[in-house]
Amino acid sequence: MKKISYLLLLFFSAIVCGCSEYEQPYVGYIVVERAVLDAAANSSTTVIADTDISSDIVVDNVDADWCQVSVNGKEITVTATSANTDSSYRTATVSVTSGYRQATFTVLQKYDGQEFLQYDWTRWTATGNGVEASDGGGYPSLFKEERTNFWHSPYSYSVPLPYILEIDMKEELECAMFHIGRRHYAPNGNNYGTVKTMNIYASTDNENYEKVADFTFALPWTAPDGTVVKSYTSPLIPAYEELVLSSPVKARYFRLEITETNTSNNACQVAYFKVFERI
Repeated sequence: MKKISYLLLLFFSAIVCGCSEYEQPYVGYIVVERAVLDAAANSSTTVIADTDISSDIVVDNVDADWCQVSVNGKEITVTATSANTDSSYRTATVSVTSGYRQATFTVLQKYDGQEFLQYDWTRWTATGNGVEASDGGGYPSLFKEERTNFWHSPYSYSVPLPYILEIDMKEELECAMFHIGRRHYAPNGNNYGTVKTMNIYASTDNENYEKVADFTFALPWTAPDGTVVKSYTSPLIPAYEELVLSSPVKARYFRLEITETNTSNNACQVAYFKVFERI
């Protein structure tokens, strides 16, 4: 009786496995990279679909009326039917099919003069050699737009300079520009220029780092209108420090090294760390 039960079990397992393979046949792949358009009307670009399917690629749907899509073999051409006159970029999603496989890709139309696009930082994490988490919100604040949240150096003098912030972007990205946000105090509109000197190092493996950028914000500082700012708190101090690289660098990890401050007790803050790609 046991032999019959085992045989029946094997028989039904074979049927289930066979059905599973039959119901999910290999149907190939389609990968289409993001298409980027200039702000002007009638600007166009062509992207090449990466696919192992011989069937023609067909456009199923474009969820915006400001662009049109045509296909020639594996070449997908996207054209802007109107100019982007907004102060922000806009995106559309395009669905394509080849054989039994469907895929989507994004079309991005830049705003006038746009050169860079900020990477999504929602999954990023940070740590370091010291933080006063009760003041400003700690390390998670580095990945928030609101500058009233910030990383604050530890109150304790047990952590000497340099202060170190370690950033993990969770994936390797091609980076072309950074914004280092300054703390903002809403009641009087002041920005905090407490960080005097910062070095930025990049790594792909979290072991080997190379310096890719640095800045110094020394006081007194002369504002664009000619006002000499002597205090590290002023509404004239820029909301962030912008660092544009001469050539992009591939990295997953960044180390921010604060070597000097503009305060007598070396207290300082960093509101956010933004990374941009060049588009």
